[in-house]
Amino acid sequence: MIKDCVSAKILIDGVLVDSDTCSVPENAMVIYDVLRVMDTVPLFVEDHSERFFKSFDLSGRKRPFAENVFTDSICNFIKQYGLVNGNVRCVYSISQDEAVCFMVYEIKHSYPTAEMYAKGVECGIFEGERLNPNVKQEAAVKNNAYKKIAETGVYEVLLVDSQKNVTEGSKSNTFFVKGDTIITALASDVLCGITRLQIIDLIKKLGIKLEERKISLSELQEFDAAFVSGTSPKILPIRSVEHVTYSVDNKIVKRLSEAYNEQISEYIESHKK
Repeated sequence: MIKDCVSAKILIDGVLVDSDTCSVPENAMVIYDVLRVMDTVPLFVEDHSERFFKSFDLSGRKRPFAENVFTDSICNFIKQYGLVNGNVRCVYSISQDEAVCFMVYEIKHSYPTAEMYAKGVECGIFEGERLNPNVKQEAAVKNNAYKKIAETGVYEVLLVDSQKNVTEGSKSNTFFVKGDTIITALASDVLCGITRLQIIDLIKKLGIKLEERKISLSELQEFDAAFVSGTSPKILPIRSVEHVTYSVDNKIVKRLSEAYNEQISEYIESHKK
């Protein structure tokens, strides 16, 4: 069995097979991506495809197949398996003897509740950084961060690098609000999630001020509001980070969240077959 897989079937190299017959080779190098399916539509699949192949470019490996194979495989899995809503994981594994395979399957997901969106979530701090943040690859820092989440019961932990800068969440990107400006970490310092890219485009379209820069851990208390973004949470307000509390009724965050939800609805309608 494959960890976190919840579907009875897996699409492996284009063929739908029983999931209990599949596994990822031990110590294999894995490049992956996770996207959300809503009403049978894989959200922003074009952007996910671009990020998936960028991971190969940044890691110095040859792209494994044509770009349409990525999108077609996801769509074929959704259609053949009958998935309507959920999260899909695409995994390209390279074993130690250079055997390769490409798998698509449904994974466990945890979408925020209405109460979380209304009241915000608690976050912690975790000292750790990805060596190559823009490569979507399995990393020890993520696994260690997940352990702290489990131990403390927070929704997410924010990663802090060796220079004491806040970069991103263990499974999300992070944004802060100060006055009429949204602040987020530099793209070079984080794994640029697809939701992050969509949000930044929306910020610019809405005419909201944006700063992409280093964010010192010591300045967290200076912000008015904060939120995490990602495949599952979308735009989710942060109520607190450790001892620092934020407003969850911030007008800028609400405006951006409403605009993002509307963008998702428009994308689904335009991509339904």
